[in-house]
Amino acid sequence: MRLITPRLVPRVWGGDRLKRIVGGELAHHTSTGEPIGEAWFGDITDQRPLVKLLDVQDRLSVQVHPDDALAAELSGASAIGKHEAWVILDAEPGAYLLLGRDSAANAEQISAALSSGADIAPLLARIPVEAGDALDVPPGTLHALMPGLLVWEVQQPSDLTYRVSDWGRQHPERPLHLREARRATDPIATVKRLNGIDWARAGIQSIVENDAFHVRAVVGPWNGELKTPRGATLTLITRSGSAAQAQVGDTELHALQVALCEASSASLDIPSDAALLVADPGRGA
Repeated sequence: MRLITPRLVPRVWGGDRLKRIVGGELAHHTSTGEPIGEAWFGDITDQRPLVKLLDVQDRLSVQVHPDDALAAELSGASAIGKHEAWVILDAEPGAYLLLGRDSAANAEQISAALSSGADIAPLLARIPVEAGDALDVPPGTLHALMPGLLVWEVQQPSDLTYRVSDWGRQHPERPLHLREARRATDPIATVKRLNGIDWARAGIQSIVENDAFHVRAVVGPWNGELKTPRGATLTLITRSGSAAQAQVGDTELHALQVALCEASSASLDIPSDAALLVADPGRGA
């Protein structure tokens, strides 16, 4: 078991929470003054799912990710797509996100907005969320995280993002990718809400499984042996955001610390009101 040092990444939509909760002396800082939006626990060069924490204080762009075939076509044979999933760790009252086509819109309206550059946000489903919710974001699904969220994200190790709109920010380092987005978007894609974390049921719960990754939550109090593929990424979270610690093999894991499992199994001792999020390589990895 090896602790993963986070890399803090500035984003225009970020804040200062990640500096406080994971940005200790060992964190890699890429900026000192800008808001921090993401903490990366790994890199796109790794041959395993990439885990991130996202501190969403402003709106992310409306965006879409390609599948493997389109990624290879547009960015070279070695490029891969970006399937991702979210677990909401904290949400302000009234928090929501945009994900997929709204039921009141149709595929033709989505396609027309992409072609004309019209505002597409009103055509997307507005999804209320709270801590513990989980959502799947397959390639081709339009989406935007909205303010007031702390999110655990797992994704294919790819950084291919096609922005459709950016709320008028016109940041020179955040160009739009309308041509690519038109190719990538599935205009009929709708929200894929998953079974979230059931804090009342201790034990192992499957959250999402696909060819790219398998996410499980081990909800405490729980003690036992967990079988994991080599390369599984383990994150300790808590129900209320309070401090907690768990024993994972010979490693003491604290809240929002992340470890890489380098063996085929790990002994766990998870306390009450805490859970271990386990991101395994998927069926096609």
